[in-house]
Amino acid sequence: MKRLEKVFLALCAVAAVQAISVADAHANPARSLLQQLDTNKDGLISLKEAVRHTGLLRNFGLIDDNEDGKLSESELAKSKLTPGNEKLTASE
Repeated sequence: MKRLEKVFLALCAVAAVQAISVADAHANPARSLLQQLDTNKDGLISLKEAVRHTGLLRNFGLIDDNEDGKLSESELAKSKLTPGNEKLTASE
């Protein structure tokens, strides 16, 4: 019986971690994209890294406000062209 309880608790912990990560991904699309695509972990998404996401690549130049060839989390967060930010309005 003790073993069954341990397995159940482990499964509950895994489910909780997955629920938190899914909720975080839906709450902040910019951070989610950055975590997913920033392979060199410099806090920016380069054009080379963006190639893995067609929707982001399509609007890369329009999202890149300072035209440095990289997307920061703030650039991703404020653009309505960022995948996941479709609900942003012009006033945000």
